[in-house]
Amino acid sequence: MSSKINIWSIVTGHIMTLRDSSSGKVSFLDYVTFYGAPILIAVLFSVLGIKVTADANSLLVNFGAIFTALLLSVLVLVYDQGEKLRGVKIDQAQRHNIELKKNLLEQLYFNICYAIVVAVSLVFFCLVYTFLPDKSLTFSISKFSFNFDIKLFLASPFILIVVMNLLLTILMVVKRMHTLLTIKI
Repeated sequence: MSSKINIWSIVTGHIMTLRDSSSGKVSFLDYVTFYGAPILIAVLFSVLGIKVTADANSLLVNFGAIFTALLLSVLVLVYDQGEKLRGVKIDQAQRHNIELKKNLLEQLYFNICYAIVVAVSLVFFCLVYTFLPDKSLTFSISKFSFNFDIKLFLASPFILIVVMNLLLTILMVVKRMHTLLTIKI
C-alpha cells in the first residue's frame, strides 16, 4: 500500500490510547466498550433480522460526511492548542498540568484522526451497501441449498459496528476536549 494512504499508524495510535490513564496499562473494559459491545449488538440485530434500510443508509452517509468535516475542524483546534503549549514558559508548579495537556493533546490527535478515518469508511461502506442485492443469494451444494442475505448477515452488522465505534469515539473525543479545556495552566 502506498505510504500516502497507509492509515495503520492512525489506527494503532488510537488503539494505544485505550489505556487506563492512572496505570498506563491496557484497559480491557475500553476494548469491550469500543469493539466488543458493537460486535455483540450487531450480531443481535442480525439474529433479529434487523438490517439497514435505504433511508437509514442515506442518513448514515450524511452523518459520516458531516462528522468528517466537523472532526477536521476539531483537529485544527487540537493542533492550535499544541502549538500554544510549545511556546509557554512554565515554572515547576505548572509542569504537571502542561504534561497532562500535552499527553491529552497527543491522544486527542489520534482519536480524532481515527474518527475521521472511520467516518470516511462509513460513507464508503454505505455506498457499497447500495450496490448489494436486496434478495438473498441461494447456494446449492449437492442436495443441500441455503439462502444467504448479504445485507442482513454481513453488510448491516458491519455498518452497525462502524457506526457504534464512531459514536463511541466521538463521545471519547468530546470528553477529552472537555478535560483539555478545563485543565488550568
